[in-house]
Parts: sequence; C-alpha cells; structure tokens
Amino acid sequence: MGTLNNLMSSIQAFFTNVVYPQAAINRARGLVGAIQGLYTQIQVVSRVNVASATLANPQQLEQVLLSRNPMNVPSVTANYQTLYQTVPVPQNASPQTRDLIDMSDAAAQAAMKRAIAIDAIADTEMQAADRINSELGQAAPGTAPMIEAEAAAWLVRANAYTQSALGDVMRIRAISLANSGAQLKFNAANGAQIRQNTLDSLK
Repeated sequence: MGTLNNLMSSIQAFFTNVVYPQAAINRARGLVGAIQGLYTQIQVVSRVNVASATLANPQQLEQVLLSRNPMNVPSVTANYQTLYQTVPVPQNASPQTRDLIDMSDAAAQAAMKRAIAIDAIADTEMQAADRINSELGQAAPGTAPMIEAEAAAWLVRANAYTQSALGDVMRIRAISLANSGAQLKFNAANGAQIRQNTLDSLK
C-alpha cells in the first residue's frame, strides 16, 4: 500500500510540476488577458468613423455602406441608383453601351453589398474571438486543446471570408478591364464605320 501511495504521489507531482505547472498556467492566462486587450484595441480602431461624404445623396449611400448591418443590403440598389442614376433608356444609348453600364452597375452594387456583409461577418468573428479568448482564460488545462481547436476552426472560416472579399476585388478589377477593352472595340468599330462612310461619300 505504501508503494502504491508513493507511486500516486510521484504521478501527481509529475503532473503538477511537469505537465501542468502552475507558473506556466498563470503565464498562459496572463497572455490571454494581454491578447484580450489587443482585441479591444482592434475593435476600437475598426469602429473609427471614416464617413466623408458631404452631400445628401452620397451621405445616404455611404451611411448604408458603412452600417455593418446586412439588413441594409436591399437598400443599396435604390441609394445607388439615386446617386449614380439608372441605365439609360434605349433611345439614349446603344444596346452595347447599355449592356456595359448595366454590367458595371451590377458589379459595383454586388461589391458594395458584399462589403456590408463582410463587415458584419468581421464583427461576428471578433465576438467569437472574444468568447474563445475568455474561455481560454478560464479553461482547465485539459480542456484548453479543445478550445484551441475551435479557435483554429474560426481562423479557417475567417480566412475563407478574406478570400471571398479578395474575389470581389478581383471581379471589380476584371469588370474595369473588360470595360476598357470594350471601349477600345467601340472606338475601332466607330473608326471603321467612319472610314466606310467616307468611302461611300466619295463614290
């Protein structure tokens, strides 16, 4: 019995001094507290007011875009059209020009709507990070790996949202390049038509 007690005491001492030393646990909890302070600073910075529009229509659209509220996504189209106007009627523009305008407007509005959604997602991610950080600060040593695994899963999700945002940036750039190419094509077609008209008039 004495041997068993000595063995149990040795095991207990091993866990206390090597596997879960109290000093290391305290340092880890202190680190969690420090990181929590950094999260708080990040939240404050992310909430800095960057609104800059000075006129009524731009202010209205800007307010929606900076709202961080996905419930405001449906109102983007109306505010966008108020500021940037709608696609010209067929009498005022060629079908090709109307198609380009419509595609540009669609891409711009989609990016604006996605920006609102991504802002809201970022807020949710920050809340999740706060919760995970808080749980880590109070976790027993044996449960910390489970919380760390959840944190890793949230990190993967955050990276996915970042990739989604990058996809929107690439789409906007692609539309811009496509519009530039289409304009060159229009100019070439117009030049060819002018040459043909000139030849016809000389006959």
